[in-house]
Amino acid sequence: MDRSPTGGIVDVYAPQPFAFDFQKTVETLQLYRGEIKQPETLIDEINGNVGVGGIDMVVLGTCEFECVAFGSLHEQLLAAWDARDIAHKFKLVCIVHNVNDNAWQKFIAQWARRNAIRILSISEHVAAAFRRSFLISADSPDVSIRSAGYEYIPVDVHVPVLDTAVAVEHQPLRILANAVIQGSFFADRRDYLAIFAELNESLARDPKVWGYNPLSAEHVSYTVDTSLPDLPFRLFLIGSGYIEIPSELANIVVIRDKLSYPEFYKVMSDMDICVPAFSGENLYYDVQASSTFAMAVECSVPILVTERIKNSYTYVKDDRAVVTRPAAMREVEALQALRSRDASYFLQRMEIPPDSPTMHAAEAMMRLGWVRSGEESQTFKQDIWRANDRVVERLLRDL
Repeated sequence: MDRSPTGGIVDVYAPQPFAFDFQKTVETLQLYRGEIKQPETLIDEINGNVGVGGIDMVVLGTCEFECVAFGSLHEQLLAAWDARDIAHKFKLVCIVHNVNDNAWQKFIAQWARRNAIRILSISEHVAAAFRRSFLISADSPDVSIRSAGYEYIPVDVHVPVLDTAVAVEHQPLRILANAVIQGSFFADRRDYLAIFAELNESLARDPKVWGYNPLSAEHVSYTVDTSLPDLPFRLFLIGSGYIEIPSELANIVVIRDKLSYPEFYKVMSDMDICVPAFSGENLYYDVQASSTFAMAVECSVPILVTERIKNSYTYVKDDRAVVTRPAAMREVEALQALRSRDASYFLQRMEIPPDSPTMHAAEAMMRLGWVRSGEESQTFKQDIWRANDRVVERLLRDL
């Protein structure tokens, strides 16, 4: 990469070619303009210059993967660190996603003992989970763990949001038509079955709200009601894996899998709202970071959330990025209310008392609606980038 004004250099070591045409995104956004080197050359280059101008920081993009998949990488890095004199040591920065993915965590103590490791999470709740874990380790009855200094390991958050070009600008009065669930098609991660069941239930009650005709002997799947002026509702599933779609929803649920990065950004940017679809006991709330939030923010798609979600993914705790539903209102109920601009069915069915906090939350959701302007989305992303810049400064200054 080109030298910065301070004279720093960034080198990238990664297998080539990048999967899913990510190189096109790298080039379009000018994320990196230098030679991409093979990972197996990293140790030789660390050892090739152990003085001034040598590598002084090693960032592992997914520590849960690199420290396990590349066999002896940890031992080689540690040996390289030990071989340097005290004035020319390097820092190891581990980017983490899941505190429960702990096969690599046995290596942390050796780096902590050397005061040579930093943890960089992609979401605040994962960072908090690592901090809690480190405090427990610091109090371990095992003296070899207790003496490593776990409580002093710096833990930061850097949200991976790129400056992608988003051309879609939704009109304030447009009806909500395209919702998306982004992620792997596994029912233990996202509550697809409940979403399908609730969508089927709502369609059976009032298909016209969603833009469809009732089922009939001739049609086992809902068909678009072309007499209506508004676009029909569609639920996009963007990700990978296999999932069976109920026959009734065959014309409503759209699967887009194996997309390249350019294709993904184009499809995602066309969405009106993103639905996390987490189940109540999902690990994404407490120990693991979901890519859904960063991807939606990148593409300027508002995310349908609850207070619980916002308390985990604190970086989206902002009305410019989210649509907040009361937890009593299921995601399909929220989509119906936002699409019809009417939450009365939910309030009546659930017998929500007037002037209750839940009623006020539903009213606030309806008042704000789902449309966010391009300016709102961009200024929100700029706030994230400024926070990321502060994190990078702490890394570079070892603060």
